[in-house]
Amino acid sequence: MENEIKDHTVKAYKAFKNPKLPFWHKVKEIGIEVGIIIFAVTLSIWFHDMSEHSHEQKDVKSFLIGLKQDLTTDIIQLKGDRDAYISAGQAFNYFTTPTPGFKMSMDSVKKYQTYLFNTTLFVPNNGRYEGFKSSGKLGNIEDDSLQNNIIVLYQGIIPAIQASTNSYIQRKQFLLEYLNRSIKRSPDGNNNVLAVLSADEGVNIDKTLTDVSEITASYNSAIKKSQQVINEINADYDLK
Repeated sequence: MENEIKDHTVKAYKAFKNPKLPFWHKVKEIGIEVGIIIFAVTLSIWFHDMSEHSHEQKDVKSFLIGLKQDLTTDIIQLKGDRDAYISAGQAFNYFTTPTPGFKMSMDSVKKYQTYLFNTTLFVPNNGRYEGFKSSGKLGNIEDDSLQNNIIVLYQGIIPAIQASTNSYIQRKQFLLEYLNRSIKRSPDGNNNVLAVLSADEGVNIDKTLTDVSEITASYNSAIKKSQQVINEINADYDLK
């Protein structure tokens, strides 16, 4: 292309310098050569833009198909974490049962002991998203709805999950410290966990852990939005 432009530039220059050509003939010749140059440059730019756009969209497709895999895995974890928090809420509601004369049973404590000592934290598969975002390529996603839903998920909903679960885990830490400080073993091999959980301090701490509605709502939002993103990717690329 550069050689062709050079050739036509030379022709235009020669026509301009040719003393034998009448003025209007020179104008005509130069106009033709300039027109050819402009067309060639415009065509070159168009082909370059088309090639660049095609390359960008290949990157977008590769990213979105990979993102679908990430979200499919995340949904499994999201559902598991959400269910764990639902069960945790049920456990702490049991430990704080307000019924007069209520006494905890060791069987129930054993049933719920997982939620006494374990914590649940969602860790998203967001490396692919963060890399694509940091490279400034999110704007290359031409489906505006899909682009917006991805941003809402990763920059709105998932941080909300992490904020609410971090707060819950901090409250849970008070319980763990209380249990570690208070549970004692007896000579017969048993322990005083029932008394510790039934004590006012134990009940007061447990009450801060009964309400998991904000957390489960955030998890449900993430599951719904993740599935929506997957559905839009499938629709855009005719996937299943």
